[in-house]
Amino acid sequence: MSYKLSNIASKERIKEFTRLSFKYPHLHKPRRKINGLKEQTVNIITMDNPNEITRGIWGILPQNYTENWSKFQQIKHTLHVRKEDLEKNILFKEALFSRRCLLIVTGFYIHKMVGNTIENYLVEKSNQEPFYLAGIYNTTNDDFLTCSVINIKATKEFSSINNLYEIMPLQIPKMFKNMWLDSKTNIKDIDYLINNPYDSGLIAQKIAT
Repeated sequence: MSYKLSNIASKERIKEFTRLSFKYPHLHKPRRKINGLKEQTVNIITMDNPNEITRGIWGILPQNYTENWSKFQQIKHTLHVRKEDLEKNILFKEALFSRRCLLIVTGFYIHKMVGNTIENYLVEKSNQEPFYLAGIYNTTNDDFLTCSVINIKATKEFSSINNLYEIMPLQIPKMFKNMWLDSKTNIKDIDYLINNPYDSGLIAQKIAT
């Protein structure tokens, strides 16, 4: 999966979309490309605080982890997690039950292999409106939030383009926001959202880089 997201929305547009306020409003800056291979923070909404937008470091670390982000990422990249690993890997299993989150983005990048070249695409809404990606998060020993994006098999609309990875982030529609973030939601309902993705309403635009 591509290690790049996009969020070009202003604070005002995000507040309008989520109907929530920012915990750290001064930290948000619209960015066309968020490169996860470098330590980056993203806007998230968490189960612990579903009524406020906060910041999380992209690339989940173990719960109560005491060392630095880059050291762990050298051992295991955790920007994304496949749905098949959610209930198997010790790093993700507990988080799926008790620490789900939504990442607020306006796009993500995918790539297509054509002959001996790579074509790059930015996937976003036609009006560049923000949307939610499904995620999980943990809290480090010094109270920083770290998160991963949940990946699913690429849907039919993107499978022909995204032939290099054949997976893509799971979008959570606004109508299921509260269900995803509610600690009382049955895990079977969470599994249903993961295994039955809704029509994304996204389009892929070829870009130069």
